[in-house]
Amino acid sequence: MKRYTLTSYENASPEAQSVYDDYMRTTGDSSIPIWLQSLGHNENLLKGYWERAKRTLFYGNLPLPLKEMILFVVSAKNGARYCSACHAQCVLHLDKTISFQNLQSMVKSDPNYQMPEYYRCIIEFVSKVAENALSVEDADFEKLMDEGFTSEEIFEVISVIDLATMFNVFTNTLRMDLDPNYRAIL
Repeated sequence: MKRYTLTSYENASPEAQSVYDDYMRTTGDSSIPIWLQSLGHNENLLKGYWERAKRTLFYGNLPLPLKEMILFVVSAKNGARYCSACHAQCVLHLDKTISFQNLQSMVKSDPNYQMPEYYRCIIEFVSKVAENALSVEDADFEKLMDEGFTSEEIFEVISVIDLATMFNVFTNTLRMDLDPNYRAIL
């Protein structure tokens, strides 16, 4: 059973088309992803989801590649096929030094995978939050601060984790199909 319907640009209301246009302008994409089209029938939800994603990802102090890596790690830890594939593609596009195998090693917490301590520290924190947010201790925050993260940036990390979790629930519940250009990682 298909749990969602897609609203193409041509069939969308003017309000939905405006959100689609903003998405393409902001991301540089020339097509509308399935997750966004699945919301096209409801302008309020469409705008709400897009605004939250846009403001979390494209504003703030953390670089977009790091935010995409956080989204990927949380999504993979949560078994969110659509989101992990989407954000794996984004990471690979934004950081050419990372390979598909590197991403798989990150999720498996492979001790042999060599990465800068800055990334290792954030991935450990993100993984801990994704697995059990109540297990996070002051020492986890202190480790991030020792690595150079400010309190504001740590709040930003947590908001990216929260964004990932929201989209993981949305796409998993709907059993969302992958966009044609996404490569399954799970």
